[in-house]
Amino acid sequence: MKLVPWQLLILAAPALAAEPLRVENTDRVGRRVENAVFVADLSRRTVRGREEDSGTLRALTFKRFGVTLLRTQNRMHWAPSLQRSGARSYSGIGTWEPVQTFREEIQPDSYRHYREGYLADYHEVKIEAESRFYAAVPYFLFHSVMTVEKPLSIDLLRNQEMTMDERFTHVAWPGRDGKPRIATFEERKPILAKEPVAVDAPWVCFLNLDKGYGFGAVVLDYKATRSANPITSINDGADNGKYWDRRIINYLDTPLATGDRFEERTAYVLVACTKAEPLREFLDWERRIRAARAHPLKP
Repeated sequence: MKLVPWQLLILAAPALAAEPLRVENTDRVGRRVENAVFVADLSRRTVRGREEDSGTLRALTFKRFGVTLLRTQNRMHWAPSLQRSGARSYSGIGTWEPVQTFREEIQPDSYRHYREGYLADYHEVKIEAESRFYAAVPYFLFHSVMTVEKPLSIDLLRNQEMTMDERFTHVAWPGRDGKPRIATFEERKPILAKEPVAVDAPWVCFLNLDKGYGFGAVVLDYKATRSANPITSINDGADNGKYWDRRIINYLDTPLATGDRFEERTAYVLVACTKAEPLREFLDWERRIRAARAHPLKP
């Protein structure tokens, strides 16, 4: 199945629009994409002596602040991923090697990066992953589909995962009442133990209130034919790393049938923030992105 592209209005300050989108070919699937706001590194790397040419985001440089978001131990974008029941570990797009089908479309102000195929240990599940970058905005779009073609049982299935080294001081998310919650990573533990983030939460954002930048996800669409203990999870990683993910099947043995499908459309957004108004710019971009999607440009 070919992913159906969606179009968003490009809403940005006129000063940003003058800088073109640049796409550098780094290897077979990997690319380096630069616009007025950021540099996205999708290039290959060597991990423990093995080549990894997944074409998945490994680092994101926020040019205004001179900071590069990344996860030293892994790729930064780490899902979709899944784990077969009884397996000792999971597999996902971060270590997808080889990517069976790759296509790209380069336009003056946009770039489409599309992959399709199967993870090495999961020939039952077809994966499609599409990223779209634009010249003048502080976000990129990601669309993924997992389609079960043969029955299997799994105990973990995740989507929308971003994992990073220690770069942030706070995390923000919408409470069950819809109002924003902001906490340090230590403060969030008892709060989330009492009221976990909903699996269908419309957004989540990491913030560095000392240095004034943030990075978050605006969920544009989320569909799952099956789930088990679903949750949007805010997690601590090794060496004080931090990550969020959507756990659609959360460590519970679950049979999947032919035709089961898991889909996600997300805008990943870089923003400035202040201690006085930590979410003002992020929530402004959330509104603009949703408004643009509701009124797309005509093809």
